[in-house]
Amino acid sequence: MSNWKKLSEADFGYTEALTAAADGTVLGYRLVGASAGPQLVVAGICPSTEHVFDRLLSIPTLPWMRGSLVLIRAGALDNLLSDLSSVSVLGENDRTLVLPFTDTDRIDERTVRRSYHQVLRACASLGMISGRGVMPPGGAEAQ
Repeated sequence: MSNWKKLSEADFGYTEALTAAADGTVLGYRLVGASAGPQLVVAGICPSTEHVFDRLLSIPTLPWMRGSLVLIRAGALDNLLSDLSSVSVLGENDRTLVLPFTDTDRIDERTVRRSYHQVLRACASLGMISGRGVMPPGGAEAQ
């Protein structure tokens, strides 16, 4: 079972589910770090998105970050067309990152790897994480 699906079933203290008020559909999650800090919103729509989110959620030190990381499956946003108030709880964002779209139904591991490192670089640049071990653009993930 994926970390994304486990997260929706479990009750982690640092996780807040973002749901549509109309029907309760889970649109995404806000992961609140150990201390106050910036907020990064990451959205994606292609099949690789859930795999990127799974990789992020498997980081054991994720709860130690500063600030909040919001993960949104853009495909679930169709419910928001009539109910935008359900996203108002996010408040102000310091950065929004939209993951690249692939037009295939199969999972592209290269896209997953690049997107994962893109999110980590954004977190490091905002000061949410220390950034040790985060690949620079065009680093080993470009291979």
